[in-house]
Amino acid sequence: MAYFENVIIGSGPAGAACGITLQSSKSENCVIDRAVFPRNKTCAGLVTTKTYNLIQTLMGEDCRDGLFCAEAKAVRLFDKTEMLVSAPITNAVRLVNRREFDNALVDRYKALGGTLFDGEQILRIDYKSNKIRLKSGKIIQYKNLVFADGALSLAHKQINFKKENLGFGIEAYIPSDKFNTDSVDLFFDYVADGYFWAFPHGETVCVGFGNRYSKSTDYRGILTDFLRERGIDCKGQKYVGAFLPYGNAVPQNKLPKNVMLTGDAAGFTDPVSGEGLYMSMKSGILAANALKTSSPKKNYLESVKPLIRIVNDGRKAQKLFYTPVIHKKIIDKIRNSSGGFVGFYFDNMVNEYRYDYRSLPTLYKKSRR
Repeated sequence: MAYFENVIIGSGPAGAACGITLQSSKSENCVIDRAVFPRNKTCAGLVTTKTYNLIQTLMGEDCRDGLFCAEAKAVRLFDKTEMLVSAPITNAVRLVNRREFDNALVDRYKALGGTLFDGEQILRIDYKSNKIRLKSGKIIQYKNLVFADGALSLAHKQINFKKENLGFGIEAYIPSDKFNTDSVDLFFDYVADGYFWAFPHGETVCVGFGNRYSKSTDYRGILTDFLRERGIDCKGQKYVGAFLPYGNAVPQNKLPKNVMLTGDAAGFTDPVSGEGLYMSMKSGILAANALKTSSPKKNYLESVKPLIRIVNDGRKAQKLFYTPVIHKKIIDKIRNSSGGFVGFYFDNMVNEYRYDYRSLPTLYKKSRR
């Protein structure tokens, strides 16, 4: 049996960020993941300015241009096939391939001396004795446990968190000579409560959509129709999908006092933009910092209150935006605008959190000055 003071389940951006931060302070820890890296991950890979700053903190000298597969200097909004507006972005956003990016974070963690148990399936977690039994036969004992294992976290069974609270996303990678864009493209009104995206990834374009999860939704069919509408032959096209947070922060007080949730496991994704990388890495770093204190869970829940507020306020903004009458008015407003608000919004609410969702009316007024 092996003992680690802090055990992290999941080595995606949240888990890797937590592990890297702990390793930087020489705190005893390990990371467990059922996958063997590199592995694929459903994600459009948008890296905003605030996210890039976190990556620099985590990667240090390893934060090189090679981590990123493309950049975009404009955002374009569409109402189905009609382009509503094209707005420049003050600070270009970067794009990453999640297979390569996540693997780089894991390599950084291991380079700092971190212990990774990859390809390991968890059979049982005994929260009373603080022991984890793996399919390989290993038993790991811990003092503190951090879940960073995605939207379908193992921890959700303890609090009866349902799939109905989640979203679902599906995507495909299309050769850029068949679907070409060098901007952040968002398409509305193809699906309820969500949007399509097309983001440049170098020689390919990541095309997909996400919305509130429904068992009856034909996700593959909807994406296929979207691509065929643009003249793309989908025969043999590979699709990947995954459950995603959808505006519901997962309650953590019902979990044991030595258990914390980070990233998608905690529901930490912006409900309006759909951005998840920032909150994943930020919550992983905050969890690691809290683990260095005498009251980790208490201090962690205090430190993530700003993230929870973004999720809660963003959910309200999301519901308003997708209310049919309001949605139509907003789309018409964008259609008849010069694009100033769209660019201003992206610079101040997507690239950086300079405002909160409660300040949207103020943000709109400032954009018109």
